Parts: sequence; C-alpha cells; structure tokens
Amino acid sequence: MESAAVRLLIDRRRWLALGAGVLCHAAWAAPLPPRIASPALTQSDFVRNGLQLHFVPAAQAFAQSTAALRDQLAAGCGLQPARAAWRTAMLDWERLSAVSVGPLLERRSARTLDFWPTRPAMVSAAVQAPPADAAALEQLGAPAKGLPALEWLLWQRAPDAAQCAYAALLAEASASEAQAILADFQALAQQTWTPETALTVFHEWFSQAVGGFEQLRWKKMGKPARSGRASDWPRATSGNTRAAWQAAWGGLQHFLVGTGRAQEEGSLNGYLAGDNQLELSAQLESAVAQLHTRMQAADPARGTTVTAAMQTLAKTKQLMEDKIAPELKTMVGFSESDGD
Repeated sequence: MESAAVRLLIDRRRWLALGAGVLCHAAWAAPLPPRIASPALTQSDFVRNGLQLHFVPAAQAFAQSTAALRDQLAAGCGLQPARAAWRTAMLDWERLSAVSVGPLLERRSARTLDFWPTRPAMVSAAVQAPPADAAALEQLGAPAKGLPALEWLLWQRAPDAAQCAYAALLAEASASEAQAILADFQALAQQTWTPETALTVFHEWFSQAVGGFEQLRWKKMGKPARSGRASDWPRATSGNTRAAWQAAWGGLQHFLVGTGRAQEEGSLNGYLAGDNQLELSAQLESAVAQLHTRMQAADPARGTTVTAAMQTLAKTKQLMEDKIAPELKTMVGFSESDGD
C-alpha cells in the first residue's frame, strides 16, 4: 500500500506551483505537470544539472540586472529608475547567493558586493575622495562598496553630483563582478564531471545550503531582531527587508525542490527521489512547504512572524543536518555563509 509520505511526494505539485511564482525568479516559476516518476541521478548528473538549471540561470539574471543598473546610473541619477534597477539587482543577488558556492566563494563575492551593515561614514569618505576608476576602487575597503553602499547613496533625499558619480562607479564595479561570476559558473557547467570531482562539489553544495539557512535565520533575521533597531534590518534603508528575505528563501527553495525541469533533474529533492529516498524526500517537501508559508508571512514589523520563520528555518536546517546528511553520506562544514 502506498504510504502517506509517498503520496505527498507524488502529489506535491500544487503548493510548489503556486508558491514558486511568488518567491522565485520568473524563469523558475513555470507551471508544473503532475509527477509520474523521478529519474535516478548520479552525483555527476546532479552537479551538472544543478549548474545548468540553477546556478547559471541565477548568475545570468544577476549579470543582466547589474548591467541594467550600471547603464541606468551612467545615463544620470534619476532616482526612481535607479532605485528600481538597484532593487532588481539586489533581489537577483539574494537568490544567487542564497547557496553560496564555487565562484562566489573563490572570488569572495559576498564581501565585494554585499558588505553589510552599511558604513555610511566610509561611503561618505569615498565620495569626498573618489577613486579615479573601477580599478582604483578595488583599493578601497569593502564597507565603502557594493550593493549596500549603493542603497545608502540612492536613498538619500537628493544625492548630489559627487554621490551620483560615485554610485555610477559602484554600479560599474558590481556589473563587472557579476559578469566574472557568470563566466566562472558557465565554465563549470561546461566541465566533464567525474564521480570524484562531483563528490567534492556535492559536499560543498550541501554544506553551503545548510549555511544558507543559518545565514537567513540568524544574520538576516535573528541578529537584527535582537538589536531592536529598525535600521539594523537588511535592506532597511530602501524598505526592502521583506522582499530580500523572500528572494533569499526563493534561492534556497529552488535549490532544494526546483521548478520545471530542475525539480527532478537539478534539485536536492530530485536527487533524493532518484536515489529512492522517498521518505526523506517527502519530509523535505513538507518542511519546505511549511517554511514557504512562514517566509511569506515574515514581517519585521510583526515580531511573532519573524520568530515563526526563524523557528521553521532552524527545523528545516536540522532535518538537513540530522537526517538527510547521514543518508547522503555527506558532512556539514563551515564557511562565510554561516551566521555569526
């Protein structure tokens, strides 16, 4: 007789098709057909498909949105279009970096693009003595650069010419970094993955996904909540805290359960199902469904909703560490993606 867990596995599409459209990038939110079977995946398959169906598309979206932001600021400092372009780039970054692997780690892209909390004094000092070009910008400290510094500049009431010029320089540097990230992910996607090389990457990806849960739970939710200062929430200057949380969750969600072809061929859950780990697959889907609801509701203005989301993030992280990791014979390490 078919178990409830297996029925949940087969019938899961309803919540996923509805939820993905809210949190994931549009390319990750296509309507899903009923599932019939899951193909068996080797770790080489999972890594190759994960690159092609998750990381490369996310890096492409970020490269495109940072290029649009660069072009917008190069043409002038019109605040409304510049702010809209920044928001799109920021959300694409949240999705891409939710599971921070490969080039993102090797390039230390989070430090380059997303040093946070913002240090307004350092940004102001850079505005007053700006570097001559993007190459000279590399000599400045990370707190004066990246998306948070751009946010602080663009949400000034009336940025002056010097602030606009520095914002344009930051946008140019961000677009260059995004293009480099994309090129590196595309190169990885073209590699031939052997069982040995894929195993190392598989361990890294799993560990970084667990780290992504902790990054979202503690650094982006718990730590700011504990401070009691509204300005400590991520993206608070622009009023995009909730949107940023949901985008980060969208990146994690897509890595875990995917949409479209990625659902069965390029997600962790697809790998579990293809490995005949149906009970664990069903548990993961149930946890993701509950977490999806909690993340949609999480609002920094309503503390109980943040607490509920944090608790469910911790519960799902525990499932990954205590049940899924042993079955997949992988270990959870630590990196810059972990909370502090």
